[in-house]
Amino acid sequence: MGTSKIYPYSNQTLQLAQIAKSLGHPARITIIKYLFENHKATNESFQRITTLSKSTISKHIKELVLANLVYSDYREFEGNYYLKPEAGLLIEMLIQEINQ
Repeated sequence: MGTSKIYPYSNQTLQLAQIAKSLGHPARITIIKYLFENHKATNESFQRITTLSKSTISKHIKELVLANLVYSDYREFEGNYYLKPEAGLLIEMLIQEINQ
């Protein structure tokens, strides 16, 4: 078995890397843009704008949730998705870090 490496990266750098990874697909960029413009969406909304299947959308949403950019709630058996209030700030921090 391999040994674990301890990376010399700060928690902020690791968080920014997770955000960058989550934004690394055109469908996820499209989802984020849609949420910035509409503030709320369902899986069906994302299916319409991306033409991807429900299961594929769910995988993309999972990446955005792991990056702490999106959250969901379920009402009347339908999932609603929202941008977290800090999502814009986190994306801005990523851009600033890259520009340094």
